[in-house]
Amino acid sequence: MAEEAFAYLHAHFGPDESFTYGQATQVLQTNDIEHLLADDLLETLLLRGYLYEVDDRLRITE
Repeated sequence: MAEEAFAYLHAHFGPDESFTYGQATQVLQTNDIEHLLADDLLETLLLRGYLYEVDDRLRITE
C-alpha cells in the first residue's frame, strides 16, 4: 500500500517540487486513502527513503 501511495504522490508532484504534509494527505485522500492511514503511509515512505523532509516540506527521492 505504501508503494501505491508513493505512485499517487509521484504522479502529482514533480521531482524538483516540494510539498507539505497537508498537500500530500490531500492527494492521498483524493485517491480514497483515509486521513489516518495517509499519515501512517507518509511516515512509512519517509522511513523507507521514498520521501525526505526539509524544513517541514516533503520531497520525492529520485
